[in-house]
Amino acid sequence: MREKLANILWGLLWIGIGVFVFGKVMGFWEVPVLFPGWWTLLIIFPSFVSMIKNGIRPVNSIFMLCGVLLLLERNHVIESGTLGKILVPAIFFVIGVCILLRSLFGGTKQHYNGSEGYSATFAGNVITATESPFTGCEADAVFGGLDLDLTGVTIEDGAVIEASAIFGGIDIKVPAGVNVKVKRTELFGGAKSRVSNQSGAPVLYVNALCMFGGVDIK
Repeated sequence: MREKLANILWGLLWIGIGVFVFGKVMGFWEVPVLFPGWWTLLIIFPSFVSMIKNGIRPVNSIFMLCGVLLLLERNHVIESGTLGKILVPAIFFVIGVCILLRSLFGGTKQHYNGSEGYSATFAGNVITATESPFTGCEADAVFGGLDLDLTGVTIEDGAVIEASAIFGGIDIKVPAGVNVKVKRTELFGGAKSRVSNQSGAPVLYVNALCMFGGVDIK
């Protein structure tokens, strides 16, 4: 539904541009094409559409904030000197609010209580899980890449992976017939599941912390 709404907004934007340009060329209205800070709309509108499609996240919120502040500055609502002073603390404030809202209203988070852990720090690491059933693990990639292959094991229903990708990436391969539910905390990064969930299949929970990194589940 969100993706459909986002596509509708993009469609309406291009239709609006077409109607505006046509009316301008035909002389139906004399409205200036440009206004002070018009280019900030190239930041604001995509950020708004991203919020509709992906939810309110630190990255799109920061871009939206920067676009709005620059638009206000170009129209002399706020002074240039003031913009420079408030921009950085405002960005940190937005990041904090996004993380807080996600923690409070992001749904129930499952927790892994085991001790199994895999990591890749300043290097690459390939792990092929062999212990079945798989009940969960911790997976950390810090300035490195971690490949976790679970295709050869049975996933226990309710298994949890605590995945942290900090300036790194984690690829998780799951066997067929497993549902994946992802809990995301993202800052200039992202987690994505390419798994098609099926009714009645065991559920694998992935709690993904992505800071300038990514988690890919397939």
